[in-house]
Amino acid sequence: MKEEKQSGTDIMQKHLRDLLKDPPHLLKNFHYEDTLAFLELGEQIRFVEGDTIIREDEYVNSAYLIATGKVSIWKENIQLTTLGERNFMGETFLFSKNNRLARVTCEVDCIMLQYDRYETLNYFRKRPEKLFNIFTKNIIEIQQNKISNMNTQLYYLKKSMLP
Repeated sequence: MKEEKQSGTDIMQKHLRDLLKDPPHLLKNFHYEDTLAFLELGEQIRFVEGDTIIREDEYVNSAYLIATGKVSIWKENIQLTTLGERNFMGETFLFSKNNRLARVTCEVDCIMLQYDRYETLNYFRKRPEKLFNIFTKNIIEIQQNKISNMNTQLYYLKKSMLP
C-alpha cells in the first residue's frame, strides 16, 4: 500500500501546473495567486493501484483533491462511483466532525493533495472573507452535483426494478 509524501518544493510539477491552468471547481473564481497558495497548502501523497486512500468510519479531519489518477468510492462491497483528476473528496471536512461514510481506493496510480482541516481554516483566516465565501459556495455546488448524480442513479435503479 504505501504512500509517498512530497514536500511543497515540488509545487511546480506538471500536475500542479495543469491544476493552475485549469483549476478544479473547488477553486472556481479564485484569483491566480489564491489558487496557487491553496494548491501549495495541500500535502502531495502518491498512491498506487489498489491502495486504500480513505477508510470507512475514519474520523474526518482532511479532504483530498485528485491531482492525477482515478479513485473508486465504495460502501461495503458496492462501488458507488469513480472520480478522476480535479475532483475534490471529503468536502465537508471544514464543517463536519463526523466519520467517513465510504471507502476510497486507488484505481489508477494517483497523486492526491491532502488538506488538513486546521491548516485550511488558518489559510482562510489570513485572507479576505470573500474568498472563504467563494470557497463555501463552490463546496455547496460540488455537493449539489453529487446529490443530483445520486438522484439520477436512484431513479434508474428504481426504474430497472419496475415490472
